[in-house]
Amino acid sequence: MNDNVLTYKQLFWLFLSMQVIMNMLLTPSGSIMIAQQDAWLSALIAILISLLTLWTSIKVCTRYPSMDFHVIIETIAGKWIGRILSIFLLISFTIVLAVMLRQYGEFVSGTVLPKTPISVIIFCILVTAIYPTFHGLGVIGRLAEIFGPILLLGIISPILLGIVNMDVKHLLPFWYDSGILAIITGSLGPAAFLTDCVLILWIFNLSEFHPNKIKYLVWGIITSGLLYLLSVTSIITTFGVKIASTHLYPFLILERYISIFGMIENLDAIVITVWILSIFLKICLYLFVTSYGFSMYTAKKNRQKMVFYIAGIAFLLSLLPRNVVDISIEFPQVVGIPFILPFWVVLPLFLSLTIFIKDKINKTQ
Repeated sequence: MNDNVLTYKQLFWLFLSMQVIMNMLLTPSGSIMIAQQDAWLSALIAILISLLTLWTSIKVCTRYPSMDFHVIIETIAGKWIGRILSIFLLISFTIVLAVMLRQYGEFVSGTVLPKTPISVIIFCILVTAIYPTFHGLGVIGRLAEIFGPILLLGIISPILLGIVNMDVKHLLPFWYDSGILAIITGSLGPAAFLTDCVLILWIFNLSEFHPNKIKYLVWGIITSGLLYLLSVTSIITTFGVKIASTHLYPFLILERYISIFGMIENLDAIVITVWILSIFLKICLYLFVTSYGFSMYTAKKNRQKMVFYIAGIAFLLSLLPRNVVDISIEFPQVVGIPFILPFWVVLPLFLSLTIFIKDKINKTQ
């Protein structure tokens, strides 16, 4: 198999693995704080937003299945507008890559390695991620096939074991305390994670294209969203709104709360393990896409050399935030939700509508 080609099954596991556990750990508290007991409805809206992004992205890619995205966008929007939009998209991926690295460093430092400098933690996972990224997209896809079922089992099992602690009364009253505006606002955090399916714009032409297999992509996003919905519901029904919204990592607290006959306890170790596997895959994919994309704008188009440049830039950017508040609260509120999320949703929608309008004009003429 070509090391730069993904199968659709690998895409399914890749999108599922990289999205679900980060979403479950990092966004529930904010969503619950805003939408309260209706945060599960916010999860449904986030799924719909991500499916819209995926659908419009696929519409663009299937129109030009053999082209790289930088050629597609310049064909649709014109050379200079297309180039600017493409580079802005790659810059947003680079920023998110740096944010992920810092979130990983903060999480590991706060849970298992409190005395280790964050820079060392970030450097270690970045160096580890460079190896599969250097060798191509197919290697990342095969890692996703291996890690994916492990991640799925590690997510579902603790939730099922915690059913005995859940009380559905915590989900009431329905709609009364929040309202539609709060529910929509609460969906933006998880949507920011789920809409990174926009990455498909850059890797679609490196995948085995077949119209009947696009369902694997759709099911990858739906499965990620439903697992997030299940986790939010579990958190609310276990702790209630007030307790769940005060913890930075409520899903981790949920797993620590599980105790079966005093023998099955401390399941947070499972969550930490699967989270590290998940973010490792996500870092690899982002590193590949940014290095591949930026290399298209260089004379020699050397993606492998660009991997090291992007890794160095992301490492330096990850050290800029002062603390966990900056990266987990300030960044989503100031940059992620107001700017990056709308850009990821609107860009493929704009390209898709432009194609539609051009087709109508050509048909009329």
